[in-house]
Amino acid sequence: SVALEPGRVYGLLGENGAGKSTLMKILAGYEALSGGEVRINGRAVHFSGSREAEAEGIVLIHQEFNLAEDLSLAQNIFLGHEKKRGLLLDDDAMRRDAAVVLEQVGLKVDPDTRVRHLIVAEKQLVEIAKALARKAKLLIMDEPTATLTPGETERLFKLIAQLNASGVTVLYISHKLDEVERITDEVIVMRDGRFITR
Repeated sequence: SVALEPGRVYGLLGENGAGKSTLMKILAGYEALSGGEVRINGRAVHFSGSREAEAEGIVLIHQEFNLAEDLSLAQNIFLGHEKKRGLLLDDDAMRRDAAVVLEQVGLKVDPDTRVRHLIVAEKQLVEIAKALARKAKLLIMDEPTATLTPGETERLFKLIAQLNASGVTVLYISHKLDEVERITDEVIVMRDGRFITR
């Protein structure tokens, strides 16, 4: 078993097939447990989908971005979690709240901008802004620097440090050991679906 403490960055390491992706999907509600249990603050939880995990503050940022290219940043940030005023969508509230989380991640772009107009690094910041809008307590990042330039990677590391300082726990999956050594507080190693060491 393994326990994750608030406000720490954990590196998750293991060869392909070690079980890292399965663990991420279980924590984020995309896959059901076949054994064992997940506990949050000592309370056992069972997720039947990602929305239930997000309600508990667990958000997974996939290696392949989960963004609708033809929708605006605000629409993407609140997709599936739309704010309403009566029976109608409250576009003003979503724009306003999107601007707040976009500023938090350092993306100075109009919330009405279409996602297709962004570069890869900016799309990743939108994914993190989505997580902040969902009040993420545990942010799971799968190979987040795979398509980033060195400058964009540095920007991401600064953002992770800010999230960390605000009490967000980050589970960071990467094959780049220099990155893991640099930004994580602790490393967890998996092999054949089991925790080997930390």
